[in-house]
Amino acid sequence: MSQLPQSVSNWLFNVIQPSYIHKQLVYAHVYQILSLHLKKNLDFRIRTKVYTDEETGKSELLINLFGTINISDQIGVPVEIWVPLAYPRRSFEDQGVPIVYIVPDHSKNWFLKAGNFVDSQGKFYHPYLSSWHRQSDEDMDPSFNLVKLVDVLFHSVVAEPPITIQHTVAPPKPAKIEQTHSASATSSVGVTPQSTGSTSGPPLPAKPPKIKSPVQSSTSPTIPLKYQSPLPIPNPEIRSPPPPSVYSQLEQLAISTPPPPPPTQSQSQSQPPAQPPVQPPQPAPLPPVDLVDSEAQFATVDQDRVRALETLSLKINECFDADPIHQQVIFANENTQRVNALYNQLSHHYLQAAENSNKLDEHISHISTQVQSISSLNRELNALSERNSQSETKIAVSSACEVELNELILPDSLLVKQLYDVVSEIKAIKDTMSLISGHFHNCSEIINDKNMDYCVKTMRSLGRELFWLELTKNEIANIMKLQT
Repeated sequence: MSQLPQSVSNWLFNVIQPSYIHKQLVYAHVYQILSLHLKKNLDFRIRTKVYTDEETGKSELLINLFGTINISDQIGVPVEIWVPLAYPRRSFEDQGVPIVYIVPDHSKNWFLKAGNFVDSQGKFYHPYLSSWHRQSDEDMDPSFNLVKLVDVLFHSVVAEPPITIQHTVAPPKPAKIEQTHSASATSSVGVTPQSTGSTSGPPLPAKPPKIKSPVQSSTSPTIPLKYQSPLPIPNPEIRSPPPPSVYSQLEQLAISTPPPPPPTQSQSQSQPPAQPPVQPPQPAPLPPVDLVDSEAQFATVDQDRVRALETLSLKINECFDADPIHQQVIFANENTQRVNALYNQLSHHYLQAAENSNKLDEHISHISTQVQSISSLNRELNALSERNSQSETKIAVSSACEVELNELILPDSLLVKQLYDVVSEIKAIKDTMSLISGHFHNCSEIINDKNMDYCVKTMRSLGRELFWLELTKNEIANIMKLQT
């Protein structure tokens, strides 16, 4: 573990103080992960960046840990870890669980590949993050921290790399076709050619150039017409008209060429007889228009225009950088972000204070109810105490209940209580025997001819139990040295 520079430690402390809730835990965990992975293949760095929640749309200025996990010489996985304001525990609005994203570098032909741990947006998922808050905040497992998260992230991307390399192949250039143009323009239309040395007669009109059809060309019999000429310069505003057809060229030449004068008698005698006019060659039918290829032609990149736009962009940026107003705008934007972060923090504290105020009101109401109940009980106890001090034969248990002192017989010991119980049972058995025999408070006897056997058995059982109770009473009396 390497020690961080003092400037980095001071910066981290100043960033954590105004916004984060659990400042000591955040400082300890971030310091530990930077110390462990600053010089390793993960090469983590730290910065602050505005994070926008994808569910609520809320923006917060958070600590952002970023680095690249090198899997091989060709592939690396760039990762970003966002540390929430409530890390590592949940709060009123924040869950406190770190947020991890895979951010591929397209300049290196690294592209994202979704899998079991990464979705199509690059967000990282893992059971370790899902079980972050299964325990309560007081009994939270200390193994849920940034260092363990980086280990889990490293093993996950090594087992299933979310980055793939795509090699771009440039399309092949079309072959250059030399165009063949006819240079003979001395023959006239419908007149037999004459020798160049003849000077008699009026000048003959020029013969229109013979256009060779690419289909009839012997040099390129299989190359279509649209590939025998260079691609036009793309310009979406001004488009050149389509090339004229063979018929239109012949018609223009025929209109522009004046008709020859009628020959004289001497000319007609010296010239050979006229031959029938030569028919112009019929042009080959044009191939069908390829709309897709035409769109591709207009989509050709103009390198000069691109270079000019880049140069103009650089000059505009230089003017902006040299302008003091631009620097003030940057400073104002930074202050705006800081003010927004402080406003979000104050709003969070305000919501927490409002929630605490509601809870305090509930506690005050509950305590006031308990105090009123205890006060009423104290007043009732004071009134009962006054009544009991004035009465010598009764005890007032409540405002509606009084108990005689003679009914409250409390034995001095367990042996005395047992003696009282034995004497009570003896008296109860004797009263039962007197009731059966008809000697209990002038009651008629219960025994008769029908229940003779049952009464005899009952009297015998009561007699045996009475004997043992009398014996027990005598033993207790002897122990307590009482007279029987």
